[in-house]
Amino acid sequence: MTTEPRFEHAGVRYGVRCWGDRSANSGSSAYGAPLVLVHGFAQSVASWDEVAGRLARDRAVYALDLVGHGRSDRPDSPQAYALHAQAEALLAFISAVSDGEGGRESRKPAVIGYSLGGRVALAAAVRDPQAFAALVLESAGLGPANARERAAARERDAAQAMRLRTEGLTAFMDAWERLPLFATQSDLPAAVRERVRAGRLANDAEALARTFEGAGQHAMPSRPEALAALASMCESGAPVLYLAGARDAKYCILAEGLASNGVCETRIIEGAGHNVHLEAPGDFVASLRV
Repeated sequence: MTTEPRFEHAGVRYGVRCWGDRSANSGSSAYGAPLVLVHGFAQSVASWDEVAGRLARDRAVYALDLVGHGRSDRPDSPQAYALHAQAEALLAFISAVSDGEGGRESRKPAVIGYSLGGRVALAAAVRDPQAFAALVLESAGLGPANARERAAARERDAAQAMRLRTEGLTAFMDAWERLPLFATQSDLPAAVRERVRAGRLANDAEALARTFEGAGQHAMPSRPEALAALASMCESGAPVLYLAGARDAKYCILAEGLASNGVCETRIIEGAGHNVHLEAPGDFVASLRV
């Protein structure tokens, strides 16, 4: 069963989709807890359709539209798009899910964040690592390692925001889809590519520009802060898993760094690129069965 309620925080309404039966949640492991799914840039809760039903066979699954995306509001205020504001909204949603599950410790949700969604989830973990039963980061950045990286990221994010405003959404997405990061998606069936394209074009250029400005890579906590939060979660018994596609060299390097330093568990999914749950949904779901 799928439902689409709404969630409100700090005057912003967020689109939500729910799958599964809350009474079916398994308490046998952290990954048997309810799940909260957080999508990537220019996506929506619909981007989880292929995997959410499978994940909901033994638990409740919730997906949240980030601000400016999907059915969520597209406020005029830039503050709503700031990464810290989005992290606070996610923490409020996690709390609402936990309360809805009875407020028990075992009912705190596990969170899966893809790309931008992973960025928001990681920022939330830095603010409150105890809020999660578990955290899965799929192809997510880990924050700037130094001031030089942050400055470079700020410049890139500002350029992307300017392109959205000057060239418009369609031209921006034409260039976005040609990025090497998404090259592997050309191997997907035509119907899937068309669906992904339609989802991207359903967005608003100004809302996406504000997302770059407020929640781009430059806005992330520093890498030492992020790694400390992940270590804190693992030490407290909330497992962390980092997923990357084997065909995504950039994020495989991040995964290898996490593994070599013993920060958290990592898994590389063969045959997949940046968007693992889109390109290899079966392997993605299987990787969560721990």
